[in-house]
Amino acid sequence: MAQPSRPRALSVLALVLVTPVLLAACGGGDTKKAAAQTPAEVMRTAKKHFDDASSVHIALTTDSTPSSGNGVLGANGDVTHAPAFKGDVKVVLSGLTATVPITSVGAKVYAKLPLATGYAVIKPSEYGAPDPAHFADPRNGLSALLTRLEGLERGEQTRSADTILTSYTGTLPGAAVKAIIPSAVAKQTYRTTVGVDEKGYATTVQVTGPFFTGGQDVTYDVKFSEYGKGVKITAPTS
Repeated sequence: MAQPSRPRALSVLALVLVTPVLLAACGGGDTKKAAAQTPAEVMRTAKKHFDDASSVHIALTTDSTPSSGNGVLGANGDVTHAPAFKGDVKVVLSGLTATVPITSVGAKVYAKLPLATGYAVIKPSEYGAPDPAHFADPRNGLSALLTRLEGLERGEQTRSADTILTSYTGTLPGAAVKAIIPSAVAKQTYRTTVGVDEKGYATTVQVTGPFFTGGQDVTYDVKFSEYGKGVKITAPTS
């Protein structure tokens, strides 16, 4: 059997030796960098990613429903730093649940209320809801939660498809949570877990504590995705 030429054999050997180095440089750099950071530094980096993004898609959900009164059960849409929001907000009003299309831009909140044929300007506070455009506020919005965590600790790593998430746990003051979910209790603290990917982006936030009448613990899950997609939000035409 013919033996491979020496130059070819050396080329194959070089490829075998170099490939792991290249893979490590391409895929492991961000992970190693995150591991070298303190949990507080990871949160600051994650907040900067959120604040620097032209837009972020958010999905806020809970499986719980208040036994009485009004409350926010979810939100799904895009936020920008205009500030602006476009998507749907799920609310419960006196026992009735409704998913309402919302556009918030130019300091006005437009909602297509149930049975309405078009959008009307509303005050979200009258429905027990926040102005969702404020989710993008660097000082009091969603990204601000990341750097207000107390007793922050690094947790386990988990894999979802091709993404590795590192969890970080701590507690949030109720006043910070209340800016996002008005039914939160300002004097309480909320157990919180944040999932951060290999590139330092926060992708999940889970907040647990009293939100509804009765004081039982409720969990809200928030997912961040589509960072920097460049969504443009304008006021509805009708």
